Amino acid sequence: MARTSESSPQKGAAPTDDIALGQARASSAGVRRAPWWLTPLIGLVIFACFAPLGFTLGLGVVTTLTTVLMYTVIAQGWNLLGGYGGYLNFGAAVFFGAGAYTAGYLNSEFGWNVWQTMIPAAVAALVVSVIVGYATLRLRSHYFAIFTLVLTFLAMVVVKNWPALGGAVGLFVDVEGDFNSRGLAQYFYYLMFGLAVLATLVAYFVEHSNFGYALRAISEDEPAAQVLGVKTTSVKLQALVLGAAIGGLAGAVYAFMTGYIEPTGTFSLDLALDIVLVCVIGGMRSWLGPLVGSIIVVTLEQWLRIIVPKLDLFGFSIPSETNRLVLGILLLVFALFIRRGVVGLFSRRRGRVVSV
Repeated sequence: MARTSESSPQKGAAPTDDIALGQARASSAGVRRAPWWLTPLIGLVIFACFAPLGFTLGLGVVTTLTTVLMYTVIAQGWNLLGGYGGYLNFGAAVFFGAGAYTAGYLNSEFGWNVWQTMIPAAVAALVVSVIVGYATLRLRSHYFAIFTLVLTFLAMVVVKNWPALGGAVGLFVDVEGDFNSRGLAQYFYYLMFGLAVLATLVAYFVEHSNFGYALRAISEDEPAAQVLGVKTTSVKLQALVLGAAIGGLAGAVYAFMTGYIEPTGTFSLDLALDIVLVCVIGGMRSWLGPLVGSIIVVTLEQWLRIIVPKLDLFGFSIPSETNRLVLGILLLVFALFIRRGVVGLFSRRRGRVVSV
């Protein structure tokens, strides 16, 4: 067996960071999808199907689909570090909530509309992510996951005790314009649709860039990637910041869509867990995974929420919270047995995965 560690470096050899990126490219090349254009085509078909639905379906269905699109936006941002980088975190609600509260505050204090608050909301989430990133990104494995879980509760407590943000009472958010209920639902549906397209495009280009290959190298073997020259902390921070900004945009639209935000509902652990579930079921390390996973998870949640309370088990009613149990079991099944998610079921692994 050839031992590359004993070979002396040659003049004009590639830089170490190029070597690491080459290893990541080789690893990702171990997965072959047939053919290459199929995945983009599926994404285009899904968005093409979503495009007219705001005008053709009932109000309740449009509201549900708006939630699907919102989950897609947040999950695409989460997947950059959580999927490609392999850093499982439960902090999606923190950045989402930072964007929502920034938008809510600017509206209640200065009367800004949703379009004016979107960029400040993304910047606020970005700033929070930089602080969180410098504090946590040197942690690894379950330590990082536990810290981000605690961070969600910490953010909730801080906002509850911040009078300028409404404290435990929350903030009311007004939407400018004369909308009926149908028109308002369509307005926010297409706002989320645009953000979902934008977030998916960002994820697509990241996946096919050197930045994406660097994230894969970190996921495969972070110490080895660091030895080979990948600036791991910087790459992880960039992924966290970009994903947080995307989540902040979704939070801004959410604040206007609901008309009222409060700490418990905005910094919700349910949201943080759902985003992880979306990516695990849809497929991590794939830009298509969050899109497919959002459709599955939100549809299943709504179905369980409606059907479960109507069921009787030997004369006993089943609480609606049972849907969380079902989703938890589903998460375990995918994490243990279908690790590449639904998208991974339609690809096959060929060749040896090259690792450092």
